[in-house]
Amino acid sequence: MTRMGLAVAGIGMAALLSACGGDDFTDQSGQEIADASKAAMGKLDSVKVSGKITTGGQEVSIDVQTNDGGDCTGSIGVGDGTAELLGVDGTTWFKPDEAFWRASAGDNADQIISVVGDKWVVVPASGDGFDQFCDIDDLLDELISSDKEAGEKYTAKDTEKVEGAEAVPVEHTSKDDGTSVGYVRVDDPHYLVKIEKTDGDDNGSVVFSEFDEKFDVEAPAEDDTIDLDNLQG
Repeated sequence: MTRMGLAVAGIGMAALLSACGGDDFTDQSGQEIADASKAAMGKLDSVKVSGKITTGGQEVSIDVQTNDGGDCTGSIGVGDGTAELLGVDGTTWFKPDEAFWRASAGDNADQIISVVGDKWVVVPASGDGFDQFCDIDDLLDELISSDKEAGEKYTAKDTEKVEGAEAVPVEHTSKDDGTSVGYVRVDDPHYLVKIEKTDGDDNGSVVFSEFDEKFDVEAPAEDDTIDLDNLQG
């Protein structure tokens, strides 16, 4: 099943790694264009991901820049709440506002808010939480994945201007996840610039930008952080 991580499943533009042929990129099949995009995205050292989706009746937003060195900066939104996100050399912290805690922590919100205050919370390297946003490989695995048993089909459409680039829309249909559209840049490298899904319970769009652009991050002061494990008591 195509997945997106942190409750944003169903928006992925799935593709397989394989060579693509043909002289004119826009004349290739939808599968070949999807393959080329997957290959290009897999070579990235850094990227910015931003967008907004609705899943399970809840709105989730993402605006994160990340790289292959465990660095990231940005924010994640749930409902009316926002959590700042920061990662340096593989260590990740997040700083939620009150609305975020109340949207995500339920009955424990008051207790957590009183303990955490406005400190940065250390995220354990679990591989299934905020730390996924701070490793480009993990993030792209969540955003762009595939299941060969899902009855996938790719159909290329007429080119259009998307996020300032000439792109080929590739419609992806799956018996499990419905229909989504990935917009693949015509110019080489053939990056995926946008994913969009409008049908089904999980829908929204995600934009990719700032490909391989460097960014600066700095770890918070130690006395401005708190370990997430210390909250579990």
